[in-house]
Amino acid sequence: MDDLAVDRIVEGGIGLVQPQHAVKLYDAMHSCLAGAGVTGVKVDVINTLEYVCAEHGGRVELAKAYYAGLSDSIAANFEGTGIIASMEQCNDFFFLGTRQVSMARAGDDFWLGNGDDAYWLQGVHMVNCSYNSLWMGQFVRPDWDMFQSDHVCAAFHAASRAVSGSPIYVSDSLGCHNFALLKTLVFPDGTLPLCLHYALPTRDCLFKNPLSDQETVLKMWNLNKFGGVIGAFNCQGAGWDPAERRIRGHAHCYKAVTGEVHPTDVEWGQREETAAMANAAEFAVYKHHSGELFLMTPQSEPIHFTLQPSSYEIFTFAPVTPVAGGATQFASVGVVDMLNCGGAEVMVKVKGAGRLVVYSSARPERCTVDGSEAAFEWGVGGKLEVAVSWKKDKEGGSEVVFSY
Repeated sequence: MDDLAVDRIVEGGIGLVQPQHAVKLYDAMHSCLAGAGVTGVKVDVINTLEYVCAEHGGRVELAKAYYAGLSDSIAANFEGTGIIASMEQCNDFFFLGTRQVSMARAGDDFWLGNGDDAYWLQGVHMVNCSYNSLWMGQFVRPDWDMFQSDHVCAAFHAASRAVSGSPIYVSDSLGCHNFALLKTLVFPDGTLPLCLHYALPTRDCLFKNPLSDQETVLKMWNLNKFGGVIGAFNCQGAGWDPAERRIRGHAHCYKAVTGEVHPTDVEWGQREETAAMANAAEFAVYKHHSGELFLMTPQSEPIHFTLQPSSYEIFTFAPVTPVAGGATQFASVGVVDMLNCGGAEVMVKVKGAGRLVVYSSARPERCTVDGSEAAFEWGVGGKLEVAVSWKKDKEGGSEVVFSY
């Protein structure tokens, strides 16, 4: 396989500070940056240590010296965890480098592409990140890299970041921001409706090829404080070419695919605080694009859907619970103007601005938002909707009360 970075290294070589000076190297750089107000660093091409180890005691000894120096410096200069690792997917990193590193890149860089590859490259990125997280998530929080909010597949990327559990950051050029899209990911104060876990492929995807088998939808599950979420992505259209030794587009795969989703696709037991949700008798399921609200039980038939190439759907699952003495069934979906709407709930409050959607089997007699009477809509299927605004003095929170 050809690799641009490796080719340049072969041509120009690598300069190496002697291993016994690795501590001084990192501390000199990082103390200077910290003194200037920098709060963290990204360390890239970590795997290149393997290229230069022959004359320095071998791969393991060289890695021990450099990771010790890096870890000591991060602990001293960036509060212990102010670091993102990249190009670190080598065994040495996972066993020696994770003393202080708690977040690391899960896949290749975000590549803009040009022409057709501007589309199929994006699916490759998502598949890499989600499947690599099966291994990486045991050591670190997988990081999904940045994207550009004005890219032709920006919404595709944004949806994957919303359910990924990764930090979200963009590398937009100045003046090239899609603020409407960014507002579905980030609250006005810069905080995120971050999932509790890191996104992983659902069990029915584990041994499939969502890039080029012409039938598999990439489905990723994650958990929120009061429910679960599944992101479904049509990543078909690319694959490994043994002859060319690279990933390339497969136009015959770039077509619509169908899939199905069910509450049991969510691995509820992976977090202690969500484990009991697996026992819910019924779930309210919100479909992001159509705004439809469904009721499902663990025994229900799955929801079937079709995705066009480079498109997605997000399904939010909220356990239904009895209220009003058992007379009414209720489930809070979240602020549906956010892509990860289930992450917009904080305790009994809702965080965010937009439309709060809940399921209610009966029409409430009244609704208040922060103690004031509020208009609401209750319709077919028990979909109950009320508007909430951003409360700066309450960190974006609103207290919504439905009376029956």
